[in-house]
Amino acid sequence: MDPPDMLNIPDTTDGYQPVTTGTQWAYHQTLSTGASMDEIMKMNGSHAVINGKTYYAATDKADTVVHTSYFYHGNGSYSIRSEVLGAGTTVEYLYLKDDFPVGQTWTTPITDNGKLAGYPAQIVGKIVKQDTTMAVSSMTFNHVAHTQLQLQYDIGSGAGFETYQLIDFYIAKGAGIIQIDTDAGQPTNLQSHQEIINYKIEK
Repeated sequence: MDPPDMLNIPDTTDGYQPVTTGTQWAYHQTLSTGASMDEIMKMNGSHAVINGKTYYAATDKADTVVHTSYFYHGNGSYSIRSEVLGAGTTVEYLYLKDDFPVGQTWTTPITDNGKLAGYPAQIVGKIVKQDTTMAVSSMTFNHVAHTQLQLQYDIGSGAGFETYQLIDFYIAKGAGIIQIDTDAGQPTNLQSHQEIINYKIEK
């Protein structure tokens, strides 16, 4: 077992991602195909040490499918880690660096071995906006950070890493992720919009 990450002390009051037991969020997602689904995430009080970092577990129910997602917060970084349903692959999105200024970028692998679907893959993230106000589902959130992630693959064409998907995260301080917009681009042109519909933060 990996040693615990002593620098990873979750900030349950002022941070962007609460992890207190019982905290929960409800989301509604719509796809450009017309399909939709509901998702409920609830912090279940357990944690796991993965690659030397402590992750806090949430029971994640998307329609009738239940799995576990993991949140990490440490050293200014916020990540969500979960299994790609039906693929047997675990991906991790580093979706926020709260100590980075607007315009600054970061690059991280999308999986532990740096490959996805058999190809080298990475995330290039960027701070788009900081400390804004945003209305979602008739709720107003203050101190919102907007980040954009590029999911990139190197498919061996000689062009190096190329962007195949854009993912925009909106994260409210003290509340967590409030909206995610995804654009897969060509050739599928599949888009999705996921927004928070209610939430409860336990202290």
